[in-house]
Amino acid sequence: MSSISLHRLISQDWRAQKWQVLLLLACISSALVVVHFAHLNRQLTIAQDLLYQQRDHLDIEWRNLLLEQRALAEHSRVEDIARNRLNMVRPAAEQDVAVALP
Repeated sequence: MSSISLHRLISQDWRAQKWQVLLLLACISSALVVVHFAHLNRQLTIAQDLLYQQRDHLDIEWRNLLLEQRALAEHSRVEDIARNRLNMVRPAAEQDVAVALP
């Protein structure tokens, strides 16, 4: 058998190959970091898309509410409610009363 111990052989091999091993570990760790940040990027993109959908839904709801408000505030509708439901009539010219401040 040889006189070189296993411990010495591993030590010599490590000294000769240490840069390759360190570069391999650096490549593996950088690959894991890239995978992690790609996953975070996908999660943030999904969250952003959900927020865009929510914004669009709220924008549509706002526009519908504006249309409803305009329809409810139309002069002809208000006049119709005043005449039919409240039995109001437009005063004649001789019924007009002017109020003056002293």
